[in-house]
Amino acid sequence: MLRRLQNRVRFRIERLLLRGALYRLLFIAGLIGLISLVAGLLLMEVEQDFSRPGEAIWWAFLRLTDPGYLGDDEGVAKRAISTALTTLGLMVFVGMLVAVLTQWLTHTVRNLERGLTPIVQSGHVLILGWTNRTASIVQELILSEERTRHFLRRHGKRHLRLVILAKDVDPAMVQELRDTVGQDWDPQQVIFRTGSPLHIDHLERADFTHASAIILPGEDFSPEGSAVLDARTCKALLSISRHGRKSDEPMPLLVTEVFDARNLHPARAGYDGPVELIASDVFVSRLMAQAVRHPGMSHVFGELLGRVDEGNEIYVRGHADMVGRSFEELAAAFPRAVVLGVVRPSGDSFSPILNPPGGFVVDPEDRLVLVAETYGDTESSDSVAPARFTRGVRSEIDSDIPGKRRVLVLGWNHKVPALLEEFDSYAHESFEIDILSGVSETERDAAMGRHDLRLQRVEVRQLDGDYTAPSVMAGALPQSYDNIVVLASELVPSVEDADSRTILACLLLRDLRLRNPSGFPHVLVELMDPENAHLLPAQLGETLVTPSILSHMLAQVALRHELRTVFDELFGSGGAEIFFRPAGHYQVADRELSFAEIQEMTHGHGEIALGVRLPDGPATEGGGVRLNPPPDSRWRLSERDELVVVATHWQHKS
Repeated sequence: MLRRLQNRVRFRIERLLLRGALYRLLFIAGLIGLISLVAGLLLMEVEQDFSRPGEAIWWAFLRLTDPGYLGDDEGVAKRAISTALTTLGLMVFVGMLVAVLTQWLTHTVRNLERGLTPIVQSGHVLILGWTNRTASIVQELILSEERTRHFLRRHGKRHLRLVILAKDVDPAMVQELRDTVGQDWDPQQVIFRTGSPLHIDHLERADFTHASAIILPGEDFSPEGSAVLDARTCKALLSISRHGRKSDEPMPLLVTEVFDARNLHPARAGYDGPVELIASDVFVSRLMAQAVRHPGMSHVFGELLGRVDEGNEIYVRGHADMVGRSFEELAAAFPRAVVLGVVRPSGDSFSPILNPPGGFVVDPEDRLVLVAETYGDTESSDSVAPARFTRGVRSEIDSDIPGKRRVLVLGWNHKVPALLEEFDSYAHESFEIDILSGVSETERDAAMGRHDLRLQRVEVRQLDGDYTAPSVMAGALPQSYDNIVVLASELVPSVEDADSRTILACLLLRDLRLRNPSGFPHVLVELMDPENAHLLPAQLGETLVTPSILSHMLAQVALRHELRTVFDELFGSGGAEIFFRPAGHYQVADRELSFAEIQEMTHGHGEIALGVRLPDGPATEGGGVRLNPPPDSRWRLSERDELVVVATHWQHKS
């Protein structure tokens, strides 16, 4: 019975202490009061100095809470009781009180660091989720100074505020942002909140209804798989829409990534406000296909879709002073930029009109598309001179590309079906593609079957084997192909492991190239981490860091959502497309020309010159590509030199 009573008392004390810091303080106060009461009544029995119990209890309380009174006591009994009270005071009053307050303060600071407190913001950019894209997205938004300034001005704000809603906020995230952004890092710009976009109370914690833009990034090598991630994205869009309708605020622009292009329609239907969707499998496949067809093109992509502070960017902006002018006049009006065309409103979206025909005139609602190093370079000259050239008839067929190509694909991931479809979309070309991977052939065939591929110009052969084994790599005879594509393999669970396999495959290819130095095929490598690019063997081939490209797109489309249609048009097959033209195509080999003369010449062919590629020039970094050089730059072009042009290519297959 006594034991049960003891357990009951302990249980009650436990439940009281676990209710929080306030109840712990009340417990300490009660304990101090009890000790003071017992000591005061004991003192009344052994000493006659106190006339009332209250005086004795107060005497005990003072000794319990302040050791300084110890020297004022006389008599053995008083000193003994005073010493005991002072010792208990150090244990109970000081020790327990400090422990409770320290624990409470630590818990409070930890909760503040985790971001559990709702924020009150407006006009902020909300990033839903911490993935391998998030740090790069933050970097892009912070470094895009001029574009961000105009974005904030449109929303009536002066300072950029970024709110990141992450599943579990920890100091490592802040450190990663600091390392990624570098010297431009400002902790006052970024606010972390803990939560999931699937829960409305977590979204309200980030004040989502008052955001100027919401970015929902994807995640490579998630253990759930791409199908689950797309389903979660659709659910998040529905959740935001459902609860956003209850607010008087207009729905913010939402930019997100979809891993499977077949999910674009349900994702778009799930959001009631303005939404821009990027199908990452299709977009990355387009870049890969074009880099295979045009060796060296990855350097163009790396500049136009790379870090915003490195090289040239694609800008979209209104120019009221250009309304009513012809495209020939536009091309002459921007000395530090290359005009690609316009985007024109079309319902709730925009339609890109790039590389327009001769006589094209700018409408009042058109917005210009330009390539320039900075936003300031997209300003027109003070006085617009008359057009110095005439637009010719646009070429529709690119005769410089081989009609048939053999491609060896090393590795497997969810983008392969989209890559095969992209190759199949080029109506005047055919491909024989062999896929070597450790993923079972049954699993690969099932994935392709789910995409209902109906390939007409692509023959696919599945090869089983681990290409990181030297014997398997050599047995595949990579030197017999026209192109080799090394994909980030989904056999491994993480970005780091995928890049490790990729780098090992490249080392094996380098060894085979040393044994077969003549005629070794062009190699295109997909990497997940930009820091690993310098580890690849020099001169082996080209690299696409696909997460960095997608992060750039998500950030830039959030700042200027018309860019999404420009990216789709410019980097896809059909319509206006970037590719290389040999100098001999224009009969200008062994001639010295300025970039202004090159622009005039390409306009005469119905094309737009973006720059030059000089593979044998003095500056071969970046594949010898120079985009948007000064108009007075001059070169003596050789047969190996190429012009980087925007031309109208044949359309997609029907």
